[in-house]
Amino acid sequence: MYQIKKNPPMRKFAFTFLIFFVFLADCLEAQSVVGYRYLQDSLSRLSSEIWKQKTDSARLQASEVLFHKFQKILEASEPETMPFDSVQGISQVASINGKLRIFTWNVPLSDGTSRYYGFLQLVTDDLVIIPLRSIAYQKDDFTSRQFTPHGWYGALYYKLIENEINGQKTYTLLGWDGLTGSSNRKIIDVLTIGMEGKVQFGLPVFKTARGIQNRVEIEYAENSNFLLRYDYQVVKIQKKKKVKKVPAWLIVMDRLVPMDPSMQGMQKYYVPSGDTYDAFWFKDGFWVFVEDIEVANNPVKSR
Repeated sequence: MYQIKKNPPMRKFAFTFLIFFVFLADCLEAQSVVGYRYLQDSLSRLSSEIWKQKTDSARLQASEVLFHKFQKILEASEPETMPFDSVQGISQVASINGKLRIFTWNVPLSDGTSRYYGFLQLVTDDLVIIPLRSIAYQKDDFTSRQFTPHGWYGALYYKLIENEINGQKTYTLLGWDGLTGSSNRKIIDVLTIGMEGKVQFGLPVFKTARGIQNRVEIEYAENSNFLLRYDYQVVKIQKKKKVKKVPAWLIVMDRLVPMDPSMQGMQKYYVPSGDTYDAFWFKDGFWVFVEDIEVANNPVKSR
């Protein structure tokens, strides 16, 4: 006759405790997911309120409400675990390791311009939240200036590219700005974070036909679709009588041309040519302007 063996009391207790611990962990995780979703939904609702307002003052006031709510959430404990991937109206870019995140959004004004808001979130030994509010500045020296977060010019950033320049980690940003009522612009800028946590926009690393600049701006007509993206394409290099084709990661852009020859030099009337592309190529610590790159559908995924 076979005898049914019973588990010792301690083994039964340990097994029961394990089941309870797993159940509790699942409950806490589920609560965290629900909590994150609730917070993101509340931010989305506040963001949508901006676009419902009829006057500039009401839009700006609605943005301030979103700004303060968002800041409180970011300053909460362990906010770096919250993805913010479903908040409508807020653009987010991040470093590969997630230690740097930049959130930006715009408030459209009646004159066709925009006011910009955002935050930089730095996760080092401490959590640092840096608020961003755009201010008025002298536009004729835009490409030669360096800005602090307190003097931020404002943009919607949609791409972050990591590089090292002279041993320092740098973050190249691609952004959009609704410049005027009749034109937009896209911006290529470099963000650096110093040893003491000093944040700065702008670095003299852009080699252009106009010389070395701290950033690049490209103005174009309001209703045109101007391409500016980070992509794996082909640079054509002239070597004596031969042309060498070099595949590389590039900041690719449309070649802009005036709508009519009489509009030459008036950037607000410039549109993409549709068949010619230029780029910035990162070489030897500089973003170097190169013309007439070869653009094709590439199986390599953008990064």
